[in-house]
Amino acid sequence: MKKVLKVLLWIIGICYFTVIIAVTACLLCYNQYKVTEMFDRSFIMIDDNSDMYQNGDLVLFKKNELNEINKNDVIFFYEVTNGVPSIKYGTVTEILPVSTDERTFTINNNHDISSDSLIGKTETAKVYPKLGKILTVLESRFGFLLLVILPTLILFLYELYLVIVEIKTPIEEDEE
Repeated sequence: MKKVLKVLLWIIGICYFTVIIAVTACLLCYNQYKVTEMFDRSFIMIDDNSDMYQNGDLVLFKKNELNEINKNDVIFFYEVTNGVPSIKYGTVTEILPVSTDERTFTINNNHDISSDSLIGKTETAKVYPKLGKILTVLESRFGFLLLVILPTLILFLYELYLVIVEIKTPIEEDEE
């Protein structure tokens, strides 16, 4: 029974540390829009229902090359309004080349965006239902505090307690 409990604790510990490492990596890979970008993928958490996605979905967008974007493609892009970044999507109605590595996309016939604001095409995105809510909580300040900081503090205090007990315990001398 002790072996099973020990193996179970190891499995739980490994899963816990894997989650901690993954969440920390996601937080360290934030871009200027507070979106995780890792391995040419953007992790977008959907916070409202639309015709394509549900509230709480996690959508992984692959960074598309500029020549992969065509008219009538539905794309996600960053938009900054009054200093507040947001994520929007729309249909590309026109593409104007600026240089070899820069394009201006007209979205829904009335909004121009730079290719620097492009996140990716919806057809190359992968959707993970309800995983966005979990990642949002884990990446929040309160979630990170409860998941990482508090358990680390408890372990540190426990180890400190063990060291103090060890120091206070008298050393028994060997009798020969």
